[in-house]
Amino acid sequence: MEYWYLWVLLGVLCIATALVLIKASRASARHNRETRRAYAEIERLSACKAEFRHATAETVRAADPRRALDGAFAVLQSRLEAAEDSDRCFAEMNEPQQNVYTLYWLLQDAETSLSAFFKRNGEPLRAFAPRALQAVGAAGLLEAAEKMYAMFDEDNEEASLESAAVQALDDAFRKDFSREALLERIREYEAAHAAEIF
Repeated sequence: MEYWYLWVLLGVLCIATALVLIKASRASARHNRETRRAYAEIERLSACKAEFRHATAETVRAADPRRALDGAFAVLQSRLEAAEDSDRCFAEMNEPQQNVYTLYWLLQDAETSLSAFFKRNGEPLRAFAPRALQAVGAAGLLEAAEKMYAMFDEDNEEASLESAAVQALDDAFRKDFSREALLERIREYEAAHAAEIF
C-alpha cells in the first residue's frame, strides 16, 4: 500500500469521467429533443403552407384561428425565403400581407412582453405593429403599441427609452392582451382579405 494515493487519484478520475459522461449524455438528449421539436415545427408549417396556399375566405373562417395565422405566415414566409432580396420582397407585399406577417411575430413575442417584440425585431416590423393592430381592430392594444414604437424608434428624438415607462407599457399591454381574442380578430381580417393575402 505504498502508493495508496495513486488509487485515490484513480478513483477521483473515474468519478470525474462518469460525471462528464452523464452531463454529455444529458446535453445530447436535450439537443435531440430540440432537433425533433424543430423538425416537427417545420413539418407543421409545411402542412399549413400546403393547406392555405390558395385559401379562400371560407377556408380561413373554417380553420382554427391559430392554424389560419400559421397558414398565412407559412405562405408569406415561403415567398420571402424564395426571394433573392427578402427585404425588398417584404416591401413589395401588399398591406394585408405585411400586417398578417407582422402580427405573427408580434404574437410570438407578446407572451413575454410587448417590449420583447420591439427589442427582438427591427424595421419595418416595428413600424408596422401599430398599423397591423389597428387594421384588425385591436384598439385596446393599439395605444401601448404606438407609444412603445415611439420609444424604440431610433429617429424619434422626443420619446426616450426609460425602463419604468417600458414596464408601464408592458403592463398596460398585458392587461388588455388576450391571445384568443387577437387570433379571432386576425382570422376575420385574413378572411376579409383572403384574395390579397393568399
